[in-house]
Amino acid sequence: MTAFAPRRPVRSAAQGGSTLLEVLIAMLVLSFGLLGLAGLTAASLRYVKMAQFQSIGVQLAAELGERMRGNVDGFEAGSYIKTDAYSTAAVTIPACASSPCSAADLAAIDLAQWAQELRRRLPGGDGFVQRDAVNPLATDIWILWSDPDATVGAADDAKASLSVAGANDCPAVAVAGLAAGTVKPRCMYYRITL
Repeated sequence: MTAFAPRRPVRSAAQGGSTLLEVLIAMLVLSFGLLGLAGLTAASLRYVKMAQFQSIGVQLAAELGERMRGNVDGFEAGSYIKTDAYSTAAVTIPACASSPCSAADLAAIDLAQWAQELRRRLPGGDGFVQRDAVNPLATDIWILWSDPDATVGAADDAKASLSVAGANDCPAVAVAGLAAGTVKPRCMYYRITL
C-alpha cells in the first residue's frame, strides 16, 4: 500500500500579497454597507418621529372638533375661529366673564386649552382655525409645528416630500409674521364637520 502525502500548493512570487489585498477590499465594501445602514437607521428614526407628530396632530384636531360639537352655540357664533399668526408664546387660559359661563367664554377657554396642548405636545406647536365660507357646518384646521431637523432651503423641501405635512401647506396668514431666513413650521390640514 502506498501512502499519499498531501501536495503543497505551488506559489509564485506574484501571488504573495493577494490575500491581504482581498481582505482590505472586503473591509472597504463592508464599511460602506455599514455606513449606509447607519444612514438608513437615522432616516427611519426621523420618519418615525414625524409620524408621531402627525398622529398627535390628528388627535388634537379631533379633540377640537369634539369641543366644538359640545358647544354648538359658540361654534355657530364663530367663537372657535383662531386666525392669529404662528406663535410659540405661552398661552393663558381666560376665566369666565359671567356665571355661568357663556358659549363665547367656553369657546375661548376651549381654544386656549387646545393651544396649550399643542404647545405642550408638539415642538413649537400652534393652530390655525377658520370656518368654511360655503359650508356653515365645516371648519378648516391647520396644526403647525416646527420640525427639529428642518433647515432653510431646498433640503427642507426634499425632506417634506415624504411627509403629509410640509412647510408650504400653511395658510399665508398663519406664517405671515415669520422673519426672513426663519424655518417655516410644518402644517397639516384637517377638516371638521359638525
